[in-house]
Amino acid sequence: MAVIHHANLDIASAPLPSLDTLHLLYFGFIYRGKGIEDLVQALANVFKQAPELRDRVRLTLAGGTAAEMAFGAGGNYLEQLNAQIAALGLTGCIDWRLNLPSDEIARTIQAHHVMVLPYRESKKLGLLGRQRGTSGALSWAAACGRGAITSDARAFAEEVASGNGAIYPEGDVAALSEQLLHLARTPLLARDWAERAGEIGRERLWPLTAQQFKQLFKQAIAGAPYGT
Repeated sequence: MAVIHHANLDIASAPLPSLDTLHLLYFGFIYRGKGIEDLVQALANVFKQAPELRDRVRLTLAGGTAAEMAFGAGGNYLEQLNAQIAALGLTGCIDWRLNLPSDEIARTIQAHHVMVLPYRESKKLGLLGRQRGTSGALSWAAACGRGAITSDARAFAEEVASGNGAIYPEGDVAALSEQLLHLARTPLLARDWAERAGEIGRERLWPLTAQQFKQLFKQAIAGAPYGT
């Protein structure tokens, strides 16, 4: 078995924003099944446990909205999410960047300290067995030199296991709250995660990944009984 990591773009590094206010970012498609409700509830839990953090932590929800997913049989998901945010008293703490243009993705990610990906495994895909895929959003985080807090869905646990973030059990809102609270109280973690994420991003540039594929193909051809 050979492992070649998901490659990423070559994006110029950018310093972290001031740590006076912790800026969290969810980035990806916005629809049911991404665990966004868990993240919103976890943020509310953080402010309940530590009210003094309310003015020092902000969350941005950024990404695309697919009509067939955001407005499916379950109703208007965006309206439901906004209703949850309002009910929890978080309206003034959350920013939206819907349908983010591609040329603004890197700048938006680098305007934040940490990406938070609260994904839950798809029940439908679960019928096929445990899925080990990773995430394009997480690849963007590395390319932009930003750490991540993720659930342990898919292969996220492996992807943030080298000092570039933290994980929690998928669907465990209390555990996610603890991770957010720990980060808010120890904001220098964001700096450490960003430094490691930047290293990972540089190791996974597309040209380097292409070279790894080329080398793998050479080895495969050399070891095959029939090669051309």
